[in-house]
Amino acid sequence: MCLTLISIKNPYVDYFNADISYIEFSSNFTLDISNMLKFIQIIILEVIMKKLTLILATLPIFGMACTTFASFNGVNNSFVIAKNRDNNPDRQIIQVVNEPTKYKYIALSRQDVPDFVSAGVNEHNLAVFNEVTIEYSDKAVGGIADDFSKDILQNYKTVKDVIPNIDKLVNKYPDPVFYQVTDGKYLLSIEVAPDKKYSYNLTSSEAYAHTNNYQIKSLIKDYPYTESEKQRLAASSTRYDRATFLMKQNKNLDLAQMQLFALDRNAGNDDSIFRTGAIDNNPRTSKSLAFFGVSQDKTGKAAATVNANLYNMGEKYNYTLLPSFWNQFESQFTILKPNAK
Repeated sequence: MCLTLISIKNPYVDYFNADISYIEFSSNFTLDISNMLKFIQIIILEVIMKKLTLILATLPIFGMACTTFASFNGVNNSFVIAKNRDNNPDRQIIQVVNEPTKYKYIALSRQDVPDFVSAGVNEHNLAVFNEVTIEYSDKAVGGIADDFSKDILQNYKTVKDVIPNIDKLVNKYPDPVFYQVTDGKYLLSIEVAPDKKYSYNLTSSEAYAHTNNYQIKSLIKDYPYTESEKQRLAASSTRYDRATFLMKQNKNLDLAQMQLFALDRNAGNDDSIFRTGAIDNNPRTSKSLAFFGVSQDKTGKAAATVNANLYNMGEKYNYTLLPSFWNQFESQFTILKPNAK
């Protein structure tokens, strides 16, 4: 039995809703059934590749591009730390997590991945922030919740409790990620590279910033940057320099001022601390999605405070983490409602 093909009316047919009705048959061109099926498969693959090419062409070069900045010169003898979370828009949330035998914590997370922590602070005023890496991003094999941010929040009270356990944490969660762990007295900066390599610094007196490139150069010696990575590196460095400058030049900072710095657009749409995205009129382009800030008393006597602003949702939060705050939560996951204007 033979079938003959004369034309394909619409080679850009929507494959997922397509059938073979757009194929007409005549006596001009003969194929047997086997070859006909192969031919149709080739056409379908070509359509998929063209559609995929169009989709990829609309994606921004700069994907996840968080900026974290901190200062030991906070108002009323406080330490302040904050970040902009940058990504393609998703359903982010502010939630409290309460699991048996673990410390409670409040975090910037995602509704579809409740174990994810972009930044958070626990009931002992220990905070964790993190950023993804430009270098070695292809070596990150875990999901967005596969880092040790949650582990620290649920199991540690102070920065100095964490330090002797870094090796254990990296062995359990080896993906390349940057972390900042703070308790008001100290800031612990950890950079994790492939093959369970890492480096850390401890400070108690300096202005601080971190974006998406390694600050410990020994971890990226002779790294072969692609052209895309070079562009992302330049943007990350611009944000790092600006955040560092703002932290060094300003004193007596509170979380309201940190939020203003998070809205800084000194370097345009895609290289500033606050990123509006590289692609005009595209609501899906990567951009700054949320602000999360924590103020900690350097003496450890006062409760930490949290300010959050979900830019893409228009929701704002402001909490003082007193025992009465934590005592409200008995469920494993509690999504908080905005309580500030």
